[in-house]
Amino acid sequence: MQYNARFARLSTVLHCLVLFAVASSGTVEIAASIDGTAAIDRPVYARKGQDVRLYAVVRTGTKIFSDAPSLVIGGKKVTPQPLPQNAKVTWKRIEPTTANMSNTASGGFRFELIDYKATAIDSTAHWIAADVRPTLTTDHGDGVGTMRYQVIVDDVASPGIDARRGRGAGGLTDNVMRVSIRRDDTFLGFLTEMYGQPYIWASAGTTDKSHQSEHLEGSDCADLMVYAARRAGKKVSYTWTGGLPQVTKLLGAGLRDEKGIYRDKAGKAVPFTKPGDLVLFTRHVGALAEDKGTIGVLDDQDIIIHTLFDSPKEQAIADTGYANTPAEVRRWR
Repeated sequence: MQYNARFARLSTVLHCLVLFAVASSGTVEIAASIDGTAAIDRPVYARKGQDVRLYAVVRTGTKIFSDAPSLVIGGKKVTPQPLPQNAKVTWKRIEPTTANMSNTASGGFRFELIDYKATAIDSTAHWIAADVRPTLTTDHGDGVGTMRYQVIVDDVASPGIDARRGRGAGGLTDNVMRVSIRRDDTFLGFLTEMYGQPYIWASAGTTDKSHQSEHLEGSDCADLMVYAARRAGKKVSYTWTGGLPQVTKLLGAGLRDEKGIYRDKAGKAVPFTKPGDLVLFTRHVGALAEDKGTIGVLDDQDIIIHTLFDSPKEQAIADTGYANTPAEVRRWR
């Protein structure tokens, strides 16, 4: 009993010291770990099924407090002290409030600010499992996509909705912890990392590296395709639908007939080639995901992954609004 009382007093004193240091000059951030690897203070990318954990990290001068078993901060491995058990911890999602926006909403082009909101996560633990499912917009991913997070320790918060990237962007800096979970390591899988992020008409960047899609702020239809291709290792620059023919090869083209099948000028059905090939319409594009309807041919029941006035999702061609326009099946060069 005497030992327990001493331990409780020591814990309280330690907590007060940490609280004082954080309030005066300390900082709070989040570090993420995948499948037990060292937790890092940078955005992470994982596959569905991997164990992604987020840890609260408190820095006070030369001391670092966290319950992460292994921690890398600023590229350097550090040994943290445990966060006091009675530290008050609050977790929040930082998520876009809209699934559809435009960089021309002001009349001319500009990088419109994406509206984010902090939504509560029901946990006061020192670490949580990452959940990327949105709560303010429709969840099209069922466990895949991108989410940002904030943690508050004793009233001191990690970077959140005010941490803007600035020039050439509408979103948040990488100091706001970002977790992207993909379905798998295919082109289609990389497309799913953008789930939960808004469709941005005229998404752009001052360079390819600084493009909004690279930072998973959102994308338009063509930039979504380019993002996934780049993640899959393709050396391709961001472009619009009119630029995609220069970086892809044509496999087939046609118009939809009365039965929903796309036929070329000779009346021959355009083949459903393989998942991951692009379907380029008039000023729109998606990626073939599943052969439905008449198997083996391109028809309006086939499923594509695309983004159009909504965050990315899977949808039948018939429901996209572009089924009646000419369609080209294309493959990345």
